[in-house]
Amino acid sequence: MVSAVGTLVVSYAMDWSLLRLTIVLMDRKPRRWRLGLGAVVGTLPTLWVLLQQNLYAVPWELLILWPLGMLWLAVPRFPWRLWARAYLIFAGVTVLAGGIALVILTWLGQWLPGIPHWLLLGLSVPAVLWGMGHLIPRPRMRQYLGQAQKGEVSVTLNGSTLTLPCLWDSGNQMRDPVLRRPVIVMEISQAIEWLPPEVLAWVTACASGRQDPVPSKWQGRLGTVFYQSIGGTGILPVVALEEAKGQFQGRWYRLQPVALAFTPQSVSSDHSYRALVSPDCIITINQEGVGA
Repeated sequence: MVSAVGTLVVSYAMDWSLLRLTIVLMDRKPRRWRLGLGAVVGTLPTLWVLLQQNLYAVPWELLILWPLGMLWLAVPRFPWRLWARAYLIFAGVTVLAGGIALVILTWLGQWLPGIPHWLLLGLSVPAVLWGMGHLIPRPRMRQYLGQAQKGEVSVTLNGSTLTLPCLWDSGNQMRDPVLRRPVIVMEISQAIEWLPPEVLAWVTACASGRQDPVPSKWQGRLGTVFYQSIGGTGILPVVALEEAKGQFQGRWYRLQPVALAFTPQSVSSDHSYRALVSPDCIITINQEGVGA
């Protein structure tokens, strides 16, 4: 009886941890009650095997498709185009959990002979999986999965506000060299009618390689920032903003204080966004606890 209950407990803990890690890797917010529901469904094949006392009581075809039902319960609004990716990630972390369990039984089992194997696995493997989900760098993982976060950015200069579609780009690590503020990169073509004439003239000259003097009214607010990308290196004109807001995952956040850099090139090949905004504008400055 203890062995059967322990097996079910380990199965539930494993399924809960695997679902959570999969959802985190897919950049979705896991909900505990849905994770619990999916994990309960995940224990049903184990329960059937125990009742039948037959390791092969559940057809292998059903076992292969079973994680899809677990994921559907854990994340009901998952986009259909991501189901295959989620399934492959779940399968991958399942194999990883099996390797972790083997290492634990091989090494810790010798050092802790008094602890039942089911209890050892039920405590250690989920803890390792939870730690992995907690420590994984989500910005990089989103880039690997091709899940670029798009939104909007609203910038204010000299009392005038401009709102443009943007990409939350974790690769944008530029900082204002003086104040160390995060830098938003915007296409100059989108700011021609928005910038004050004297600022536009200075920005255009700087972008073309000329070193025109900074207008006296804008001393201390105009400058340059060095950038390095796959395409090369260079210098962009930059201006300190009065205020900035960004729409990230459906919510608007204040990004102040930030600086705005201008590039003569298009930042998007399909023109679906016109500015690059670092998630650090939210994380570092306002401590909102969110990130891309």
